[in-house]
Amino acid sequence: MMKLLALTILVVTIGSLVEAKPSFRQLVLGGGKADDSCVGRCGIGGTDLTKPCQCNPSCQTYNDCCADFIAVCNTCDGRCTAGYDNKWPCQCTPECSDFNNCCPDKPDLCGGTGGGAVTDAELKALSQQLHIDDVNAVQGIVLNMQSTTTSGSTTDKAPLPLFSSVPADAFSGPTTSALLALFDNYDENCKVTEDITAEELIENDAFLDAILATSVFQQAHQFLVSKGLADADIAVFKEYLRLIWLGQYNRGGGIEGSSGLEHVFLGEKNGNSISGYHGWIKFYQDELAGRMNYLGYMVKLDLGVSSVIEMPMNWDGIYKSISSISVSGSPEIELALATVCFLARPNSKCPLSGADGTPYAYQTYTLSYNGNTYVGSAYPTY
Repeated sequence: MMKLLALTILVVTIGSLVEAKPSFRQLVLGGGKADDSCVGRCGIGGTDLTKPCQCNPSCQTYNDCCADFIAVCNTCDGRCTAGYDNKWPCQCTPECSDFNNCCPDKPDLCGGTGGGAVTDAELKALSQQLHIDDVNAVQGIVLNMQSTTTSGSTTDKAPLPLFSSVPADAFSGPTTSALLALFDNYDENCKVTEDITAEELIENDAFLDAILATSVFQQAHQFLVSKGLADADIAVFKEYLRLIWLGQYNRGGGIEGSSGLEHVFLGEKNGNSISGYHGWIKFYQDELAGRMNYLGYMVKLDLGVSSVIEMPMNWDGIYKSISSISVSGSPEIELALATVCFLARPNSKCPLSGADGTPYAYQTYTLSYNGNTYVGSAYPTY
């Protein structure tokens, strides 16, 4: 009788196992059906062999995922630096936006398309504080915006200059005067090799020292250090800035005739086209000299003291269908925000906030040359 009872229990148990078709791991561990929850359990640490179902990527291979795995585990929590893994229902890689399969919390946890540990909220908070602390921003500039226009329109919708009035002492600040000293060091033609003199090297050094002495750039540096994106040694960081902004590279034609600073702050000519040109101080100077024709604007964002203007331009008779400048900001805030975005959001839009909280962005592009990565371009946008 006892043997018959034991045999009956064994048959019933085997029948139940066949009917349920559990995974191999469930058979070994004696687990039940996958009816538990993944709430609070997503990620590599989602394996808990004491539970009847799992919440890690391999659960789909072993067929022991919890019923809500797909719904709950669409997250980048703990996965910001991980590579592509098709076992996950969504991805956290820099390329995920290209394939429309990013996890919904990727911008907050990983920082948009650029990857890394910097969140959009942190970038917005940092940039807002830097704008507030930008003591070298130029107050009192009066702009004459005139009419709006469109990208591609060569019709002059603004017969008068953009700058109506600029304070007489606008360029007397230590960082602005240090930047102005660099303007005559560059040939506008990016197909001409730059001849860098000993005097120019001294001016480069003075400019870097001036911006690194400001509260704005010191805050940006501290932020980058806290995120593991910059060396804490200020001397090492200075040399890195010298490389990415002042280092010469080839933008085409085999000539080392370009640099990040020249491209962004001064603008370059590449045959019959304008390359870069996102510096408001150079725009103002060229407008005074009759070299820049303001044609009207497409977008204007007021950020507090400064303003972002997107527009076409005509420089020395060469037309550019769309460009942008950020008027009134100091050299250090433009360089600081561009550097932060270059490191935290390379080759993508970097979300920022003005002093008044107005949202805008910086677009950055990297340029690789001779084993180094330089600032290829950086400009304000919306």
